[in-house]
Amino acid sequence: MPESFQDLSAALDRGVRRLLELQATEHATHDHRDGTRRALAHWEGEDIWNPMLPAQYAMAMHVLGGQELTPERKRRIVQQLLHERTASGRWGLHRFGEDSLFMTALAYVAARICGVSADDELLAPARAMFAEEDVLAIPSWGKIWLAIMNLYDWEGVNAVPVEAWLLPESLPLHPANYYCHTRLIYMGMASVCGLRLRAPRSGLVEQLRAELYPGRDYDALDFAGSRHALREQDLYAAPTRTLRAMYDAVTLFERARTLPLVRRPLGDLRRRILADIRERMRFELRSSDHTCLSPVNGLLFMLTLHAWDPKDPELRRQRERFDGWVWEDDTEGFRIAGARSATWDTSFAIQALAKARPELTTATRAKVDDALREALTWLGTQQIRQAQAEPHEYQAAYRVDPRGGFCFAGVWHGWPVSDCTAEALEAFLHAEDVLAVDDATLHAGVRFLLQCQNPDGGFGSYEAQKGMNLEWMNPAEMFGDSMTELSYVECTASNLILLCEVQDRLHDDALRDRVRKAIARAERKLRSLQNEDGSFDGAWGVAYLYGTLFGIRGLRAAGAASGDPAIQKARAFVRGLQRADGSWGEHWRVCVTERHEDLGHGHVTQSAWALLALAEAGLITPEDEAAMLRGSAWLASMQLPNGDWPEQEFAGVFFRTALIEYRIYRRVFPIWALSYGAALHRSRTASSDTPQSTARPLRA
Repeated sequence: MPESFQDLSAALDRGVRRLLELQATEHATHDHRDGTRRALAHWEGEDIWNPMLPAQYAMAMHVLGGQELTPERKRRIVQQLLHERTASGRWGLHRFGEDSLFMTALAYVAARICGVSADDELLAPARAMFAEEDVLAIPSWGKIWLAIMNLYDWEGVNAVPVEAWLLPESLPLHPANYYCHTRLIYMGMASVCGLRLRAPRSGLVEQLRAELYPGRDYDALDFAGSRHALREQDLYAAPTRTLRAMYDAVTLFERARTLPLVRRPLGDLRRRILADIRERMRFELRSSDHTCLSPVNGLLFMLTLHAWDPKDPELRRQRERFDGWVWEDDTEGFRIAGARSATWDTSFAIQALAKARPELTTATRAKVDDALREALTWLGTQQIRQAQAEPHEYQAAYRVDPRGGFCFAGVWHGWPVSDCTAEALEAFLHAEDVLAVDDATLHAGVRFLLQCQNPDGGFGSYEAQKGMNLEWMNPAEMFGDSMTELSYVECTASNLILLCEVQDRLHDDALRDRVRKAIARAERKLRSLQNEDGSFDGAWGVAYLYGTLFGIRGLRAAGAASGDPAIQKARAFVRGLQRADGSWGEHWRVCVTERHEDLGHGHVTQSAWALLALAEAGLITPEDEAAMLRGSAWLASMQLPNGDWPEQEFAGVFFRTALIEYRIYRRVFPIWALSYGAALHRSRTASSDTPQSTARPLRA
C-alpha cells in the first residue's frame, strides 16, 4: 500500500504516462476553422457492448447477399461470440448477467451464418436452451430479426404501424415525441414490418427452423397466437395493458387492410408512407456522413433501402461507411460499438490531465502540455460550425439545430449531445493556459445547450423533452427509460457547471440573461433529483456513485457551499459506501433494482468516482480526508506495472439494462482522482506540524 506522497505521485505519474501512450492520431482530420486537413492527436477508447450488433450485422449481410461476410470477418464474428458468453456458455445482455433468449437466439443464428456447425460445442448450450425454452416467446426485437431471417412468421409480430407518422405531431403517439434513438429504431422496424422483409428460403433457413424449434413442424407453429408471448426472464418492462390493447387494435387494423373494399386504397396509402419514411432515412444518412444515429437503426435502414433499390447511392455510401462502427482484432474478434466516443473521451482526458499537471514531475508535465495542445486543437475541429443540412430539414426531421454542439463521437456524426458539448467546453476552460478558447466557440456552444433544457429545468441528452413521459408505451421490453428524453442528473449537472463558468464571459446581453435563468432552473431541478439518503441516480453509469459525483459537481458549480445540507448528505452517502480496504464497488444490478448492492470487491472506476465526489464537495473534513487517503492508496495499489488499471465489470449503462464499458474510463478517472489524493497527501505532509482539528480546503 502506498503510504507517502511519493508513492501516490509515482502512481499518478505512471498513469499519466500510460494515458499519453494511448493518445491516438486521426489521419487527415478536417479543420473547420481554416479548411485544412491535418493529423491531430486525441483519445478514444472502445465502448464495449454485447454481441447483439455483430449478430444483427451477420443476419443483415446474409439478407443483403453476404458480400461483406468474408471468411476472415466470419471467423472474427465467431471469436466475438466465444469471448462474450455468459458463465453458462450462452449469451446475455452482458457477459456478467443472466442468459437471454433474445441474445442466445440471435447469436446462434449468426454463428450458423458464419459457418459454425449445429453440433459444434460452442452452440451446445444454446441448443439445450431451445429445448427448454420456447423461441416463440422471444422478445419483440428478436421476433422482428428472426422474421427478417424467415425464421418467424410476420403474423406473430406485433406490428409497428407506419401510419403512426400520419398522426398530428401534438399527439404523444406520434414518433416525433419519442426519444431520438427509439424514434429511429422504430422508423426502421416500421419499415421492415410494413415491407414484410424476409430472407429467401434456403437450406440454411430450413436447418435453422428445425434447430430453433426442435421436434416441431415449423409450418404448424402458432405464430399469430404468440404475439404476446414473452419470456419473463428477458423482460425489464413488460408491456402494459394499454400497450397490449394498442397492439391488438393495430392487429385488427392489419387484418382489416386485407378486406376487398379497402385493400387497394389502404395499400396505396401505406406505400406512400413507406416512401416518405425512406426519404427520411436518406436524410438521416446524409446528415450523419452516412453513419446514422447508431448502427442499431443503421442496419434496419440498410435493409429497407436495399428492398427499395439495391443500387441506391445512399445505400452504397452507407455500406462503405458502416465499418466506422467496427473494432476488431484476433483476441476479441469482430465488434460493433453502439457508439463512437472520441469527443467524450478526449474531453475527460483533457480535464484529468489538466488537474494532474501540478502534481507531476517536470519531464512528464512537459509531455502533458504537448499532448494537451494537440488534443485541444483536435477538439476545436469537432464543434459543428456548419450543419450537414439546412435548418428547415432538421425541423422536418423533428431534430434541433446542431450548430454549436459537440457529438459523442466526432463532428462527422452530426448528432450533438448536450453533456458532450458541456464537457468539451469544460475541457477548453480547464486547459486554457495551454491553448485559449475563442469566444465564438463558447457562444455557439451555449446557444446549442439552451435548446436541450427541459421544461422542468433539467437537461436531456440530444434534445429537450417534447411532451409527456411515454414510458407506459415502451415497446422495447428488455430496456427501460427508452421512450422519452428525461432530465438526467449527469446531463443537468454537466450543463449547469458549464453555464455557471461561462456566464460572465458572454458578450451578448440577451444570451447572458437566458443563461442566468437557465442556471436557476437547472439548479432547482438538480436539487429535486437528490434522493433521501443523499445520493443521486446515475442514468449513464453504474450507478449511485456516478450520479452523486455529478450531483455534487453541479451543485457546487451553482454556488452551493461545502456545508450545504445537500452536499453534506451526498458526501456522507459516498463515505458510507466505502469498503474496509478503502475501495468502493457497486453491483450493476442497482440499475435495475434501484437499491444499493455492494459488488463484493473494489472497482477501480467507481472508486475513482467516489474519490472525485469527496474531493469536489469542497471543504475536506477529517472524515473525508481519511476516506480519501485510504481510497487513493487502494487505487494506487491496483495499478498495473505499465501504469494501466485492470479491466473489471462494466461501469457504464444505458436504458437501465444495457451495460457498456468505456475502456477509457479506467485510464482517465483514476489519474483524475489520484491528482486530488496526491495533493491532499502533500498538503497534509506540509502542515504536519500544525494541529488539524477542523475542516480545511484542498488545493489541487
